[in-house]
Amino acid sequence: MRIEKAEITNFRLLEKVEISFEAVSTVIVGRNNSGKTSLTEVFDRLIGDKVGQFKLEDFSASTRPIFLAAKKLREDGAEAKAVLAALPVISVTLTLSYEAGATDLGPLSDFVIDLDVNCTKAILRVDYRASLATLAVLFDIPALVGDGDGVAHFFRSLRETVPKAYSLHPVAIDPTDPANERALELKHVAALFQYGFVGAQRALDQAKKGDPYVLGKLLETLFQTASTATAAPGDQNIAADLKLAVETVEKQIQSGFNEKLKGLLPTFDKFGYPGLSDPHLRTETALDVGSLLSEHTKVFYTGTHGVHLPEGYNGLGTRNLIYILLQLMTFHKAYRARPTLPGIHLVFIEEPEAHLHPQMQEVFIKQLTDAIATFSEGYPDGPTWQVQFVVSTHSPHLANAASFDSIRYFLTKPADDGLTRHTQVKDFRKGLDTIQPADRKFLHQYMTLTKCDLYFADKTIVIEGTTERLLIPRICQIVDKDLPAASKLAKQYITVLEVSGAHASIFEPLLDFLELRTLIITDLDVVKLNDNKPARWVKCPYSEGVRTNNTTIKNWFDVAEGEQISVEQLREKSPAEKTKGGRRIAYQIHEAGSAFCARSYEDSLILANPDHFQLAVGTHWGDTAWLLAQDMPKTETALRFAIEVPEWNVPLYIREGLIWLSEPPEPAPLPPLEAEMVDPNA
Repeated sequence: MRIEKAEITNFRLLEKVEISFEAVSTVIVGRNNSGKTSLTEVFDRLIGDKVGQFKLEDFSASTRPIFLAAKKLREDGAEAKAVLAALPVISVTLTLSYEAGATDLGPLSDFVIDLDVNCTKAILRVDYRASLATLAVLFDIPALVGDGDGVAHFFRSLRETVPKAYSLHPVAIDPTDPANERALELKHVAALFQYGFVGAQRALDQAKKGDPYVLGKLLETLFQTASTATAAPGDQNIAADLKLAVETVEKQIQSGFNEKLKGLLPTFDKFGYPGLSDPHLRTETALDVGSLLSEHTKVFYTGTHGVHLPEGYNGLGTRNLIYILLQLMTFHKAYRARPTLPGIHLVFIEEPEAHLHPQMQEVFIKQLTDAIATFSEGYPDGPTWQVQFVVSTHSPHLANAASFDSIRYFLTKPADDGLTRHTQVKDFRKGLDTIQPADRKFLHQYMTLTKCDLYFADKTIVIEGTTERLLIPRICQIVDKDLPAASKLAKQYITVLEVSGAHASIFEPLLDFLELRTLIITDLDVVKLNDNKPARWVKCPYSEGVRTNNTTIKNWFDVAEGEQISVEQLREKSPAEKTKGGRRIAYQIHEAGSAFCARSYEDSLILANPDHFQLAVGTHWGDTAWLLAQDMPKTETALRFAIEVPEWNVPLYIREGLIWLSEPPEPAPLPPLEAEMVDPNA
């Protein structure tokens, strides 16, 4: 039994999204402020610790005009049903699947309302909405005093009335007949699901005034779970032994310690207050096991010579990993201790990479599957732990170690009104199915080996070699000097992919899928026929070139197998022809006012900076630059221009490409209606 997919509407940035869940681990990636946290929060308000605790700011920004439209309907005298239907609703629809032929569906049985014996799905929709009975409460708004902003006054009032008028309404939906619904109660939802959340462990850092003993505090939770009547017999025995040990200590304290403590207390008769009898105070010390575990029990790492290190003395990465494992164990034991096992356990893990070194991050996702089996071994007579993990991350190490099929990419886009933004969820399992299996394997291995951060970048530059990779940061600095403040490359998160010309086209479907604005920098690689061997094409300077031998260029202009594209044709290509959607190709062009062109990056650098290479003025500049480039120490030259040479010219084809790449992203949404209203989509 598991969640197959969730459809969410009108919650923060999740204005209208559908996200599928993997059987074990789903990995959420994306840039900052792309709605990843909103996914965790909406489930916390449905099945977690904040059930039903929505507020006005949780509604998507695009719903604010809808509230205003409903208000106007009511003011115009429309029927209450029409006003109610016009109000926005936060809705979550979950599609659940279960095994065919299952005889005992447990808490899921309340949600199965179809009559098809072959159907193995159930659908639950939970709406956060108002009702006819609470409609008046929602619009119970005091009159505006003076000439203030009526819209701002309305939304200020909604902050107070929305939590009073809105509530959760769950319904089961027939998968075979969507019109067939059955109203349910929240207790049915609570019985079906269990929720867990492991936050990013920044509190482990003592330098940031975090609690250095967070591991010890988990012991109380483990004890409370073990003390329940439905806990595993072994855990109940441990809890009983702990209680007995504490009771023994209490008796010892009562017999001696409290008698001594009594001597510290005053007797009232010595103060001579008339009419006040001495009540003869005494002390009794009561010990609570839970408090002892949470407040007075510390976790130590075993040392030598009897010196054991407190948990705060160990590395943050080790403590973080131990904390996550203890949290998962706590969730698992709480799951087993439920009188009726929930059908689905959903556990969100936020940024597990905090403090973990790269190798540990890479194995983390794989270890989650092992954790399910390991924890379940303690209950050989029970079912396997029915848990699904949702991991959100900003780590290329962790994200690239996950399989493509498990990745869900969160991307924010402008809404139709042009004023607000919303999240679009890109499902790698569905979206990359057009890529051939061999290419998928190549892309995944490349991203894993290079720790590529495509999932988190704003834009991408694709290059061919080490020379460009070393110089790109310096080139961006030079180009930035001539760009307006809003377009500075330094203010944008731009990642660089170093791939050979033969492989660049493999990345195009992935780049398009991620909707990353991409500049592809490649070489003309002109060739001519060998004079001695007419059937063989060889490298040559641009002035002698007949066609390109560059695979990336030929693929870009759809040159068919066996056909060629000439140097003259490439020279005439317009900027529009060099652009496809969010991608643009840049290859060598004539420098401004020059009759010469290069065939590779090295000779283009020489032609753009003749003084730095003692290139004498002459009619054969292009040929001379090409000859110089043949003997140029590429890495040494790149490092010299990146570090030592203060002023130099960026080859024109790269400058033009970077100016195109620098164009600012879509405009940000307008600020909230009021200065003090925090934008929930942040």
